[in-house]
Order: sequence, then C-alpha cells, then structure tokens
Amino acid sequence: MQDLQPLLRPRSIAVVGASTQPEKVGGMPIRLLGELGYDGRVFPVNPGADFVQGLRAYPSVEAIGEPVDLAIVAVPAPAAADVMSQLGRAGTRAAVVFTSGFAEVDGGADMQHALAAQARAHGVQLLGPNCLGAMNLRERVYATFSPIPLVGVPPVGDVGLVSQSGAFGGYAFALAREAGLGLSHWVTTGNEAGLQVADVIEWLAHDPQTRVILVYMEGARDGARLRQALAAARAAGKPVVITKVGTTAAGACAAQSHTASLAGEDAVYQAVFDEYGVHRAHTLEAFFRLGYTLARGRRPTRWHSPTGMPADAVAPVAIVTVSGGVGIMMADSAESQGMPLPPTPDGAAKALRTAVPFASTTNPIDVTGQIVAQPQVLADALAGVARSGAYGSVAAFLAGGGNAPKVWSLLQQTIDDLASDPQAAPLMITGVMTNDKREWLEARGCLVFREPAHTIEAVAALARAAAVAESARAPAIETQVPPAPELPFNAKALSEAEAMALLAQAGVPVAPHGLARDADDAVRIAESLGYPVAVKICSREVLHKSDIGGVLLNLHSADAVRDAFERVRRAAGAAKFDGALVARMVRGWGEIMVGVRRDPVFGLVALAGIGGTAVEIFRQMAFGLAPLSRERARAMLTQSRASALCSGHRGHPAIDLDAVAAVLVNVSRAAAAIGDRLDTLEINPFIVGAEGLVAADAVITLR
Repeated sequence: MQDLQPLLRPRSIAVVGASTQPEKVGGMPIRLLGELGYDGRVFPVNPGADFVQGLRAYPSVEAIGEPVDLAIVAVPAPAAADVMSQLGRAGTRAAVVFTSGFAEVDGGADMQHALAAQARAHGVQLLGPNCLGAMNLRERVYATFSPIPLVGVPPVGDVGLVSQSGAFGGYAFALAREAGLGLSHWVTTGNEAGLQVADVIEWLAHDPQTRVILVYMEGARDGARLRQALAAARAAGKPVVITKVGTTAAGACAAQSHTASLAGEDAVYQAVFDEYGVHRAHTLEAFFRLGYTLARGRRPTRWHSPTGMPADAVAPVAIVTVSGGVGIMMADSAESQGMPLPPTPDGAAKALRTAVPFASTTNPIDVTGQIVAQPQVLADALAGVARSGAYGSVAAFLAGGGNAPKVWSLLQQTIDDLASDPQAAPLMITGVMTNDKREWLEARGCLVFREPAHTIEAVAALARAAAVAESARAPAIETQVPPAPELPFNAKALSEAEAMALLAQAGVPVAPHGLARDADDAVRIAESLGYPVAVKICSREVLHKSDIGGVLLNLHSADAVRDAFERVRRAAGAAKFDGALVARMVRGWGEIMVGVRRDPVFGLVALAGIGGTAVEIFRQMAFGLAPLSRERARAMLTQSRASALCSGHRGHPAIDLDAVAAVLVNVSRAAAAIGDRLDTLEINPFIVGAEGLVAADAVITLR
C-alpha cells in the first residue's frame, strides 16, 4: 500500500511556482493554506520575489535548506520533470502537479513519462499531473488551486472523496458543502502518472478518520490494483460508492481523451463492483444520497425468519405507512431492490387491529391518518415491528404527520428507545420534516427522505453494506485451479477435439464424441455412440464451422455419416484438416452460453447467459471474474435469466441450480489454468437437459 501521509498529512509544504497574485494557479494554494488555518510551515518557491503573500520566498527548493513533506508544483509542463528531479534531490516526499498539457493532449505523453520517471527515480509520490489537487479537511491541508473552499467548506466528517476528474471533484466538493456531508479527505488524481484512484481508495480503507469512500472514475489502467483496493475497503467494512462513466462507446472514447485512461467494457466493471460489494451510483444525486445514507444510517439488525426464509437472504423490511397507496409504491421499490416483505408477526398485527380495526396489518402496514387522533398507534406499530425480530429494517411513510406536536413527541420517545436497543431494527422515514427535527433524527441514525423510493434505496444500501461486511468476516474459500495443461506451441487456437478434452479433464460435462480420420472411422464412432449424431470439421484453423457448412446435425444412418464426412472435409478448403468430430446429438429444452475472455484491464472475465444462435441479438449476459466462486456463478445465472431454463418450466423437470453453477465454476477454473495463454474460451451451446448441462461445442483461442 502507498503511504499517503506526506500527501494528505504534511507538516511542511513548498509551493513551486508560487505567485504573488492569490487568484493565480500558483497563488491560490498559499492563500487557502493561510486563510483556512493550516498550521504547518509553507515555503513559497519563486526566484523572482523575496516575499510571496507575506511569506519569505526561496529561489529554489534546495534553498529552503530542509526536506519538505509535500511540494505543490505549478510550473509549465516542459519544466515539470526538472522540478521533480530537484524535489527528489532535496528530499521531498510527495508532489501535487497541477500543470496540464501532458498525456491528455497530443504530443504530451513523452513529457508525462519523463515526469513520472523522475518521481520514481527519487521516491517522490506523484499526484497528477493535470489534477486539481488534494485536501485534508480535519488538518486544513488545502493543496489545490480551486477557489471553492473560500466560499465555505463542508463539515469535517468521515466520508473520503476521490475523483479522476478535477472539475467533477470541485463540483462534488461544493455539493457536499450544500448537503452538509462531512468529508475527511478530498483527492483528485488527474492523469495518474503516479498515484491512481486505487491507491487513494486503499489508503482511505485503512484511514481511521474515514468510514465511507466516494469515487468518481473514468477507467483504470491497472485492474489488479483496483481490485486490491476494493478488497481492502471490503475487508475494513467501509462501503465504497462509485460513479463510473464511459459506459457507452461514445462515453468510453471521451473518457480516454480526457484523462488518457483506459475505459473497459462497462459490464466488466460492474462485475468487479459486484465482486467487492461496491455501490454503483449513476447520477450525482444518487452519488451523494448513497454517501449520506452509508455515513449516517444504521445498518440492519439480525433477524429470525418465522416464514422459513433462508438465513442468508437479503434483510427483509417492514413498511409502516399512513397511506395505502404510498405503501404499495414502497413495496414495489422493495421488490425491485430484492428485499422481502414478510407478513406482520401475529402479536403486532393483533395489537394494531385492536387499536384501529380498519387498519391493514399485512406488510405494508397501513396505520392510516388515524395517527393524528391516536399517535400511540404509530408508536406501537413502529416499536412492534422493530422489536419483532422478523425484520432487518423498518421504513415509515409519515407524510407531514411527524410535525404534529403529539405525534412528534411520541415519535421522539420511540426513536430514542429503539436507538438504545441493539436488537431493534433501525428505522428510516419518508416525510416532510423541519430542519431541527430532521437533524434530531439523523443524530440517532434515523434518516429522512422526501421520496419514498429513496427511503427504500437507503434501506437496501445499508442492508447490502451489512451483508458485505458480514461476508468479509467469513473465512476465505480458496478457489482450486487445476494444473496448467500442455498446449501446442505457437498455436492460435485448439481444435474442438482438443478443447473438449481439456474441458472434460477439468470436470466439465461434454457430449460423447470421437475424432474420425476417414469416413469408415466416422461410421464406426457413430455406431458406437448411437444415432443420431453430428459431424463437424475438426481443425485449429476453422473456429466458426457452421459459417462454411462444416457442421451437419441429426444424422441417422451410416450413409449420412459417410456423406457428412466428405462434405466437411471439402468445406475445410485450404485449412489444415485434422479429421471430423463425430458427437452424439444431445437432447434438451434450452441452451446456455458460457465463456471466458481476456479483458485488457481486469484479465480473465467469465460470462454466462441464454445461448444458441440468437446470443448476439439478445445479449442477455452476466459477468464475473475468473475463477468464479459458486456464489458468483449462481448470481450470474440469475442475473442473465439463464436460471429460468433450470426451473422446470413448461413441464420440464427442474434441475439443480447449484450443480449448474458448479459447471460454470469448472469452466472458469479451466480457463484460469490456461492462464496467460488464454484469449477466449467459449461453450455455445451448453445444452440444458434432465441431466444438467452438457457442452455441445467448444472454442478455445490462444495468445
């Protein structure tokens, strides 16, 4: 892990290119540090001035006469590498380079390489170039040229914010201030010639002053580094909220030109985020709403399941509402978030019906507008379900009822009692509240939203954070990868026979088959397998066999097999012909595609979904990092809807989803065993039948 102490907790700062004019790039950091109370030492470096903004100036870094923790560099791009060399010789430990004109523009890449090389050679942590800088709000370190802090700063808090974009970072800082979201640190990474977003995430994961990490990113060059950082945050129980842009072809192109970063396929990034429990925000509003929720909200409690729900299910929620219609709206949101709505326990339901005979005691629980006349009904309903043990969280819709004096008095008493009871489920409220009431509730972990869907989103986010933290505490299950197979040297692909043999050795069920060298051999194999059979070209040089007439199906006789052998041999043309693969026709009622491909950022990525000839039309795929865990494989089958083929639809027998997931795991392990040689591994189709999955075709390409 990179030690960011010199960058974010410096005791001395040099400003190289310091300006006597505070509004300039080299002048603003000196003004901010002075006016906003930084208590370390500041050394302006300007060979043309004796004093800069009231501070003694130095002609060079060496002239300071002592090492400094952090240097802020505001010099023209061509001079930056030489300045970095000077900083290294003077013992400077970290540098923020504001200057633009590097890899984000044509012709600037060489200067960026030289700058980074000097930083590495001298052991200087480099933030930037082309960045807006960094801040530590608690220690009043303002290493930025943005004037935004002069207008006001957010409260000191426990949310760390890191952004690849300086403009986004500055805007996010202003929005955090408006929202009252307490920040611990604020970092923009720019072109990432040195420190990456991942380095900052990992440092914040270990920072005792940070509980939640907000990230804006356009792409990652080092996928392994990002995974390491997200794993550290997960292990520390610190939720990460990411806004990842570049999700479309146009967006990815714009991201690359903006910060010279590599924006990979968005679905792969999503697979990475799913792997580590990252919360994805697609809008700025959601970005800060999730940050607010995860920083201030209470996570769900443990619950028992009187309805037989599995212990590892998503935390169920109780909805208590004064409006049946809004209750239905919240129930719809809960279902879309995958949150169960178990019925109200008998005791709580009976008490509510006794007090308000016309109230609805299902879940959502409708206490009606009667709470204005009988506020105790609301208090009893909230406390009853929160203490029932059947729910992880409680979501309440009060409209404006919380402002009624009698309702508010009882609500305060109920919230205080629940907040002091570690076994009680936490509460979220939708409604209109005065600021003082909202602040009182927030101080007790009871968040308030105006939009019912946002309340349910908050409940789901906290439930997910609790589940991720719980899973991080569980003992790690080591994924077993088979020994690396022997592969033909210099081959760009395996023949289907070779691919099938490799998969079978890895525990993947494949269609019974044999390799025929001539027509007589093909007939012998067909008769040993039993008709009907398929006959296919077998060649390392022909991957898409059906495109050239190299696949013949449903052959029922020896004559048909002989004819098929000759036809596929002719179809091979000039390609090297290794023979014909004769395979038994596998019967089933559906097709699944499973594959592994090499992503340029994250390495081997597995995919699964509905297969067959229409796979490229529907593109209903789910992704995961290879090798897969059994849990991730199951989730992929569900996300891609391939699990529906295993559920026993239209009279077909249901097949064990865990067994299907195990096949996906074995495919991913086979790919991982091939390792760096693998380019793609594709099985399309996997036939879904009464015996589970059977691979009917396989393609493996090599690097």
